[in-house]
Amino acid sequence: MQQVALFGSGFIAGSHAASYAAIDDAELVAIASLDDDKDEFAAEHAPDAETFDDAESLLDAVDPDVVDVATPTHTHRELVELAADRGYDVLCEKPIASTLADAQAIQAVAEENDVTFMVGHAVRFSAPYRRIKDLVDDGEVGTPGVVRASRVGPFPDWGWQNWFGDMDKSGGVLLDLVIHDFDFLRWTVGDVERVHATTETWTDDGDLMDHAVAILRFEDGTVAHVEGSWAQPESRTFQFSIEVAGDEGLLEFDGGAMRPFELYAGDDAEVANPMDETPMQAELEHFLACCEGDDEPLVSVGDAIDAARVSLAALESAERGKPVAVSEVKA
Repeated sequence: MQQVALFGSGFIAGSHAASYAAIDDAELVAIASLDDDKDEFAAEHAPDAETFDDAESLLDAVDPDVVDVATPTHTHRELVELAADRGYDVLCEKPIASTLADAQAIQAVAEENDVTFMVGHAVRFSAPYRRIKDLVDDGEVGTPGVVRASRVGPFPDWGWQNWFGDMDKSGGVLLDLVIHDFDFLRWTVGDVERVHATTETWTDDGDLMDHAVAILRFEDGTVAHVEGSWAQPESRTFQFSIEVAGDEGLLEFDGGAMRPFELYAGDDAEVANPMDETPMQAELEHFLACCEGDDEPLVSVGDAIDAARVSLAALESAERGKPVAVSEVKA
């Protein structure tokens, strides 16, 4: 049984806590949060867990096996350094950090203390996306040439103290949201050479209405059109999709049109939902296996930094109004 300390008590932390509850060999034993609702959060997700007002107090009182950092992006560096310096294996929510300097500092502290460290790019653990990667790797569409990805929804107004609405903290959709697609596409297609992004951003009663389109040019010549939005009406459900076109075929996936798997044969019937095990649960199970020495992290710290570098290049491109080479992004 691996004992987990969770930093955070917000929406994403809740997803982590629910996933640990579904994992047989994991126990959430302590929660640290600046929010006043941490006791209610613990009562809902892990009634036996101790709660603390800050991460340092938790680690002074509790000796977990692993630490899970599920807090706003701009806090990642401080919390990862705190845990890694004490020798704890760490899972950190995506993106790894809001600046390249912070990301590289996280990499350094993880390597210096020889801890298992992984960033939670959960799309890699999504069954449909894994299937897409496998099909591309197997050459089912031939050589990829054009990709279209979309991830759109209303503004996430559930963020603690509205941190998503502060561009300096969240980076908007290009850093916080479509980094999911940037990471998946790097994993599936390869390294990105340059980015050309445009954004339309405004505020509405404190909410950051942010809509962005990024055109990625990969080193092998593949082109991707990636759309991200927090500017959708609250009545619209979150939507995500991807198309991969190659010289021998086309793959399409619409996350809003998912159906359970159904098999009917003779007197037998089988119905299964490919999302019964959530990407989050699969991600955390994989991370815990890595901590046990059974596997290597599917998302290396270098992968997480490279995905963030694409996002930072996109932000710079939107500001400058012209394409930006990913290699131009410096600490």
